[in-house]
Amino acid sequence: MSNEYMTITTNDGEVKCRIIFTFFSEEFNHNYVVFEYGDTKELSAMIFTEKDGNSGNLMPIEDDSEWEMVEDAVNDYFNKHHHHHEGCHCEDCESGCGCGDDSACGGHCDCDHDCDCDKHE
Repeated sequence: MSNEYMTITTNDGEVKCRIIFTFFSEEFNHNYVVFEYGDTKELSAMIFTEKDGNSGNLMPIEDDSEWEMVEDAVNDYFNKHHHHHEGCHCEDCESGCGCGDDSACGGHCDCDHDCDCDKHE
């Protein structure tokens, strides 16, 4: 995930957003930026048109088929990078957290393989 941020100006003021990734779609001939809003961690995406090296214009994605393509790109990104937004649902992690007592973990991991079991704090 990126450690880059951008500021979006809305009618309510400015919102600092963390850029997750960017990509270009040949099908729609647009650049996209996928980001999460400030403290809410809500994911969103917009079409990005660069003005100069440090700024650009964001436009909403209004076409349903374009949104489907963006959602597929987001899912591919998170699956490829083994990151999951809003909690981990890693199918490719080993079950449990590796603490040796996976019954205490409920057979789930959180992708960092550190023991997060209440029993082992």
